[in-house]
Amino acid sequence: MNPGELIKEREQKVVRNFFNIKNFEIPPLPDYLNETIIQSWHRLNFNIHYLPKISLKQKLNLPLWKDRPDKVFYEKIRQGKISQKAIELPGKWILIDSRDKPQKREIWITSNEVFFLRKIQPGLEDYFKKKNKQVHQNEYLRKPLNKMGFSSRFCLSIKDINKLKPFISRLLKINDKIIRLPYFIEYNYLGNAVYHQWAETKTWEWFEDIYDENQHLAGGSNSVGIIGWDPINYWSTILSFRPIIEL
Repeated sequence: MNPGELIKEREQKVVRNFFNIKNFEIPPLPDYLNETIIQSWHRLNFNIHYLPKISLKQKLNLPLWKDRPDKVFYEKIRQGKISQKAIELPGKWILIDSRDKPQKREIWITSNEVFFLRKIQPGLEDYFKKKNKQVHQNEYLRKPLNKMGFSSRFCLSIKDINKLKPFISRLLKINDKIIRLPYFIEYNYLGNAVYHQWAETKTWEWFEDIYDENQHLAGGSNSVGIIGWDPINYWSTILSFRPIIEL
């Protein structure tokens, strides 16, 4: 059995098990995904998954859905602060940076605090950006991060992350594919169904979801169900990110 068939079989089992749907059929992988491409992505700690076209409604009865989204997520959807579509998995094959989040080894300092502290201690912002206690395992972004003045994936704003997308596209040898952050509901599903270890660290991650027009959701601190939100130019010493690609 080739890698593509193994992935399809694995994902079908995961989806059927998590959603308790015995006869659920997922589509084959895109034709352009051959063994060479799949193996090269795997060496970079990128994994392929299928996200079924299913809405994770608040009261959905799924025994394996244990680390559920915090109730504030659904409250903010009802209030119109978060899109009504935020509970929907897309029904797509995706490629995701699957590596674990580093443990929290830095004090929690945010861009808001540095704005005031820099008047007392010039250069404080660069100091935090260049500290390297929280480096991701097998970090393929080291060179572009260093070129931008960072020593890890922490302390990056949404605007900073967007600047890395061309490098990621070249590295993975993908053209005309959407590179983005995970939506919160995708992160929550994968964290419950596959990557339980994402909930074992206190660091946070950015999500693609827009909150109240000009902010993004973030979460992942000791739970794949917790969320917060911050402006796109915000950063902190314990806020990181992982890319996802729609295949």
